[in-house]
Amino acid sequence: MKTPKTARFWGFSRFPAVLLAVALAVACSPGQARPDTAAVPLGHEFVLAGGQDAVVDGAGLRLKFDRVLDDSRCPKRVSCVWTGAARIAVTVTPDGRQPATLEFNTNPAPGQTHLTETVGGFTVELRSLDPYPETPGTIPLPDYRATMLVTR
Repeated sequence: MKTPKTARFWGFSRFPAVLLAVALAVACSPGQARPDTAAVPLGHEFVLAGGQDAVVDGAGLRLKFDRVLDDSRCPKRVSCVWTGAARIAVTVTPDGRQPATLEFNTNPAPGQTHLTETVGGFTVELRSLDPYPETPGTIPLPDYRATMLVTR
């Protein structure tokens, strides 16, 4: 049976043409540049975006970069008397245990730097926090990147 001319579009029936158009629109739409949950290896550095979760492979440990508590680091292209510091909160949940919120502080002053915490037999370390602030402007949470390391 021949398809009527009104039901055809460039030699295709309408349904496949519409389906193709929808698939192309979804594939080309801007999405997140990162998965919501990353699988990371134990003992290797990894990067968490602000708001992102990570599961440490084979360790039964979940981390989430929850929030930036403070970022007073000296902005790029600005001369400062003090380098400043950033504080972030990371929630760590070992399998079968209550979550613990860890605070990391990049303050370079003696006794103020707090880059390592221990939870459930794991050591969680903040290696770096990017980007550095710029003037003027604030950094949205999803734009932050925390380089972390988890060891046993």
